[in-house]
Amino acid sequence: MKLKIVLMLFISTSILAWDGERKGFVLGLGFGPGYDVYSGIQWDAIGADEGSNSSWGFAASPKIGYALNNNTALFYTRYPLSYNVKSSKGSDVGIISCTEALQLVHFLEDQAPSMFFGLGTGIGYFFDQEVKAEPSMNYSPNSLKGLGLLASVGFEPFKHITTELAIHYRAPQKDASVFAFTLLVSAMGF
Repeated sequence: MKLKIVLMLFISTSILAWDGERKGFVLGLGFGPGYDVYSGIQWDAIGADEGSNSSWGFAASPKIGYALNNNTALFYTRYPLSYNVKSSKGSDVGIISCTEALQLVHFLEDQAPSMFFGLGTGIGYFFDQEVKAEPSMNYSPNSLKGLGLLASVGFEPFKHITTELAIHYRAPQKDASVFAFTLLVSAMGF
């Protein structure tokens, strides 16, 4: 029953959101490639991290928020990046590296085409994909979380379509850092 109510609310607000103005409720979803550079991660899933490591992965970014006017919007967003790394035992370990943040975005023009810039702060995650199924994910030794920061620049060539380059900094553990770069193409309903 709860799922039906959520779906009905999502569909009705999504239809109303596509009125062409950037004011009001905003809903979006983007996909693209991402690149993660991490160092100092210490955990059982991959073993001791001796230096910088990097991986390409698949990135996605759902956004939900409110546009105060045609130029300024505030989003709750996530930038998960999914990839595999080799553990110290030689096996593949699926990793999800993620920034979950409140992001303030400013469009330079009232309507498309327009450049935009964004800044966000929140939580940076780095965890083993097998941990996702555990109800106590936040307490697992293979689920690391800490500060997450992001900055983005993008372009809206057509109404409702954006491209975005986001740079992330995550500090999921003391003396550990994760830098990520994502290039996304998104559909935005506003």
